[in-house]
Amino acid sequence: MPPDDSSAASSSTASAEIYTKALQGRYELGRVLGRGGSSKVYRARDVRTGVHVAVKAVRKPHHPCSPEDAAAARRSVERELAALRRVQGHPHVVRLLDVLASRTTVYLVLDLARGGSVQSALEERGRSDEPMARRLFGQLVSAVAHAHARGVFHRDVKPENLLLDERGDVKLTDFGLCAFADRQLGPDGLTATSCGSPAYVAPEILLKKRYDPGKADVWSCGVVLFSLTAGYLPFNDGNLMGMYRKICSGRFRCPKWFSMELRSLIRRMLDPEPSTRIKVGEIFDHPWLHKDGMPFPITPAASPHPTPEVVKWEAESELAREINAFDILTFASGCDLSGLIGTLTDRVRFVVSGINAKSVLDKLEELGREEGFAVRRKEEEGFGGVLFEAIGEKFVAQVSVHPLHEELLLVEAERAISEKEPKFWKKLQASYKFSTN
Repeated sequence: MPPDDSSAASSSTASAEIYTKALQGRYELGRVLGRGGSSKVYRARDVRTGVHVAVKAVRKPHHPCSPEDAAAARRSVERELAALRRVQGHPHVVRLLDVLASRTTVYLVLDLARGGSVQSALEERGRSDEPMARRLFGQLVSAVAHAHARGVFHRDVKPENLLLDERGDVKLTDFGLCAFADRQLGPDGLTATSCGSPAYVAPEILLKKRYDPGKADVWSCGVVLFSLTAGYLPFNDGNLMGMYRKICSGRFRCPKWFSMELRSLIRRMLDPEPSTRIKVGEIFDHPWLHKDGMPFPITPAASPHPTPEVVKWEAESELAREINAFDILTFASGCDLSGLIGTLTDRVRFVVSGINAKSVLDKLEELGREEGFAVRRKEEEGFGGVLFEAIGEKFVAQVSVHPLHEELLLVEAERAISEKEPKFWKKLQASYKFSTN
């Protein structure tokens, strides 16, 4: 299913596209390529190199917003970034090229898939013959197996999340619902979170059982393979509950043009019993995948060199207290982005570079004494803190400095809720911004 002529035409006219709004002077946004619940994907251009990329803009939840919805939005961004970091380097997984952020939006800069999605290709050109489906499906399974080997389970494999590059090769994307082997799975290797898209979800998830997310991904891949070669869904039904009943029973019928080998593989993947369903690693040995002499598995490509912003996001988080992936992301722009996760008027965080912890503490101590506060300082190798007190040992603010990665420092300040020194607070924040220059 290579890109059609219209894709080539869109590529040739890319230079004529109108671009507006340069993100931090680095990426110019063009037309919207797709929309999600809380995100938009733009075609964009790197102003430094002229390379065309995709920018996924994920906005913070609008108010009024329940704490549950805000937490879910935060977890989705955390998961997607953490997953993209882990699975980088495979030729059929979309690359994370850069990370930007503002007070309201996180921007993920990704490979631009000029061929659109597999779903759009199915809608425009219909089903694929078996040789073409074999190539696309082999690339998909290779990407999924690569993710599983790194402890990442996608849990939302579907044609909308499979993009095509200019050569017609698959790029697996959208890891917002993924699970991590070291976070979401219990000692039994199972999880219980219900997620996925209705037509592609495994029966054990619908039945609200604890399930193996790897086996659930295999099921979804089986639905994708059926759709590629049939041109329609295996469990299609005008009634949602009717579709769910078909999924749970595993009732489907292969069209007459399916080869015997293809029927065999799909039946093993769409086995409603997870314990007997084929494993992702066993798919590579199935005869259907070797009919054209295709080599499996595909050898992963070398990992790309990440930008400094991605390095910041990947920075070590083994600090005195836990710092999660979303926190690291908010540091990437060098300013306080706590508004992305809720109002934190009594706390700010910054990442500073090119300066050591002692110099930061010296600067803060000097600022406190200039304002007439009593300053208590504690310093150890590579990190430390400063406590600011007013007359009568009244707590005003405290600042801690932690090493993140090589020459990167995390500076975190917290003030008393009743603190009535807004000018000092502003100077404190300004001093961090100055130190990032």
